[in-house]
Amino acid sequence: MRHRIATPAALLAAVGVFAGVFLVTGSVLWSPVLAALAAVGVYLMVDDRRAAQISDDAYAADAEEKMDDVLKVIREIRRQAKDVLSPTAKHLLQQSCDYVPELLNRVKQRSPNSLYSNASQLGAHLTSLSGALTQYLDIQRNPAFYTDPAALLQGGEEAFGRFAEFTVDSLRLVNSGDLAQYQANLQTVAPPKLPQLGS
Repeated sequence: MRHRIATPAALLAAVGVFAGVFLVTGSVLWSPVLAALAAVGVYLMVDDRRAAQISDDAYAADAEEKMDDVLKVIREIRRQAKDVLSPTAKHLLQQSCDYVPELLNRVKQRSPNSLYSNASQLGAHLTSLSGALTQYLDIQRNPAFYTDPAALLQGGEEAFGRFAEFTVDSLRLVNSGDLAQYQANLQTVAPPKLPQLGS
C-alpha cells in the first residue's frame, strides 16, 4: 500500500526542496536539480516494491481495465436486449449478461494471472454477440427487408442460446476448479453468428 503514496510524497518533496533552495540561494539552476533528486530519493524510499511486484501490479491494472471493457459491452447488450420481443431470446441474453461478470470475478479469484487473457477472449466473443444482437433487432424491426425473417430470428435466438450455454458451462468448470478445461473451451468457442442473410 505504501507505493500508492510514493508519487504524491515525491511531488511534495520536490516542491518543498525547490522552494527551500530557491529561497536560500535564489538559484534557478540548483533549485530544480535538487528538487528532482529529492523527488527521486523520496519515491524510492517510499515505494519499496521489487521489479517483479511492479510488473504484477501493472498486469493486475491492465487486467482490471480489460475486465472493465468487457463490462461496458455487457451494459450495451443489456440495453439492447430490452428491445427484444421474444421472451426466450431476452432471457438468454439476460442470462449471459448476468453470468459473464460472475465468471470473470471467479477467474480473478481462482486464477488471477489468466484474467487478462480470459477477459480479452470473452470480450471478443461478446463483441460478436453484440453485433448479432444488433442485426437481430434490425430483422425484428424491419422483417420486410429480409428474406425469411422468421428463420433469421430463430437463428439469432439459437446463437444467443449457444453463448448462454457456454457461460453456464464455463461457470461450472471454473467453480469446480477445472480451469484447464475452461481455458480450452474459451479458445475454441465459436462466437455466435446469425445465418447468412439473403439478398
